Amino acid sequence: MGFLDEYKSVMEKHAGLKVYGSVSEEGGVYSIDYGHGFYARLWYENGGYSFAEEERGKVWPGGFFFSRHIDLTQKVMMNYTVSILRHALGFEPLGLPMDIEELPEGWRPLKNKRLDYIGLDGPTGERLDFVTGSSVYCVPLAWLYDVSPSELLHAYMLPDGGPLLRRWLGRPYVR
Repeated sequence: MGFLDEYKSVMEKHAGLKVYGSVSEEGGVYSIDYGHGFYARLWYENGGYSFAEEERGKVWPGGFFFSRHIDLTQKVMMNYTVSILRHALGFEPLGLPMDIEELPEGWRPLKNKRLDYIGLDGPTGERLDFVTGSSVYCVPLAWLYDVSPSELLHAYMLPDGGPLLRRWLGRPYVR
């Protein structure tokens, strides 16, 4: 879980947030305290990792995003909280596409009967398995499937996202 230590260090130093806890297959909760009773949480349950925001003690059961792969969940957490870091660094907002129509060529979403997104299939046989109700959490993963959470964190700490984010988009993607 080395990335979580790195993330904690960056968010506390540059964004002034309180980040605490740990998460592993033995349990635990990793919390990001925004202040004023708002938190983001990453936790392990039912054989996978969940991520959601908590407001005044209430959290979405199962999370906004669930995956058996910690790296996918960490990327979702990173994309969810990166605007706080970029604002603290004085950079303009920068993010990846979030709408299904913005998937990279060859990627397609998989849905279940309840219309949850349950994964993405890539053009050369990639398969990302997860569960989420919103394209906001799954579409960026198609752009980032071969990037580590640490690489993503460092790219977001560059004013224009650096070559890592530009290599897919051809330019910074400003929201």
